[in-house]
Amino acid sequence: MARSIAWSRQARSDLRKLSRRDSDRVERAVERLAVSGQGDVERVRGFASPQYRLRVGDWRVRYRYEETDTEEEGISVTRVLHRREAYRKSALARQDIPDADSFDEIADWERPEFRSE
Repeated sequence: MARSIAWSRQARSDLRKLSRRDSDRVERAVERLAVSGQGDVERVRGFASPQYRLRVGDWRVRYRYEETDTEEEGISVTRVLHRREAYRKSALARQDIPDADSFDEIADWERPEFRSE
């Protein structure tokens, strides 16, 4: 049975920026994932709720599984990014709020408790 697919506003915007060929390819890959679960999928670390990425050529589809109204598991697509942008800190921060420990702005060596005087 196929899962439902929900595209975020940002994901739709990302998709419109792609060429017709690439956007069709991405949409077909997401539909195939929803129906059969097939695709090059890996879990993305650094988020409180589990997130995944689907590799489609040079493009990365960021998504998560969510419960729908009918208590089925649906796919919520959050971003469609080029591979050079998909794993950058800025792209991750725009997409969702990361875990508190994931992206500390202050490095360990800058923290007062680690300074030696």
